[in-house]
Amino acid sequence: MKRTFTVIGLGAFGSTVARELARLGNDVLGIDLDPGHVNAIADDITQAVVADARNEDTLRDLGVHDSDAVVVAIGEDLEANILVTLTVKNMPKPEVWAKALNHNHHRILHKLGADHIVHPEHEMGLRLAHAMMYPEVLDYISLGHDLFTVEVRASEKLVGQTIASLGLDGRGVQMLMVKHQREIMTPPSNDYVFRVGDQLVMVGTLDNLRNLSPYL
Repeated sequence: MKRTFTVIGLGAFGSTVARELARLGNDVLGIDLDPGHVNAIADDITQAVVADARNEDTLRDLGVHDSDAVVVAIGEDLEANILVTLTVKNMPKPEVWAKALNHNHHRILHKLGADHIVHPEHEMGLRLAHAMMYPEVLDYISLGHDLFTVEVRASEKLVGQTIASLGLDGRGVQMLMVKHQREIMTPPSNDYVFRVGDQLVMVGTLDNLRNLSPYL
């Protein structure tokens, strides 16, 4: 379903978000003070505007208050990030996603009532470190409380073995899905025999998943 989004701050992070939201078929308004940032994205989203988002009247004139969600992606100007988050949060409709620069900034955004707070550089750093440590992990999602869902590429040593042979119950890990090309088994049976090219989706604590990794 098409939705309406506003992205305020069109640097590397904000422009990436705006372009992807537009690619997914949504109406996207992008706002930035820098004409260069606006011109660079103007052909990729619904509307790109050079404007000062710190001015509430300007935001309302642009219809930001009618957006389904607003991404405050201002990176370098901490004061502007906070002021814009506060302004948009006082609008009744939009859900507010705000970029935090550090832990203290996160606490301020939380106090302001931001619905979602993201740390793109920190999160990308974590993903890079995990990818370097565990190259077999294709993707992962943190579920909170040290619980993760991971997608893993099955190694050659797994081929010919069954799910039961991994003893997942005793290891505190649950197999949610096995994907083989376009075939999806969810949940797979314990007698499923692994094949070349299998991708496994599992859930468990970080320690339990880490302890399992040598067997995958």
